[in-house]
Amino acid sequence: MAITRYADWVSPEGRGFVKVDNTLTPDPVKGKEIFAKTCSTCHGDNGEGQYNDDGAGMARTYKAAAFVKGKIPFGQGNTLTDQEAIDVASYFTHLPRPVKANKDKDWPKGGAPVDVRR
Repeated sequence: MAITRYADWVSPEGRGFVKVDNTLTPDPVKGKEIFAKTCSTCHGDNGEGQYNDDGAGMARTYKAAAFVKGKIPFGQGNTLTDQEAIDVASYFTHLPRPVKANKDKDWPKGGAPVDVRR
């Protein structure tokens, strides 16, 4: 039983990620509207957050959308549609972010996902 729970927890779905339709086209303009209504209470009007500058994995639109869909708004996961989650992710993933050391080593062999922020 414990190993099953651990396996569930370490799976993407166990960490809040759900499947989203990554064939949908993101609309960051609609995403900005959704962010203002749904996310700004916790993350600030400009996406500045409130805890620290760590946003691991949230620079990829569809990866971020999978988390948004499963966990946002806080305590009300799975209330946004796939399109809404992708739209809001396309908005906030393109906001200014701190530049982390060694970013140039993220994809040393090439092949970065199409939705990764450069």
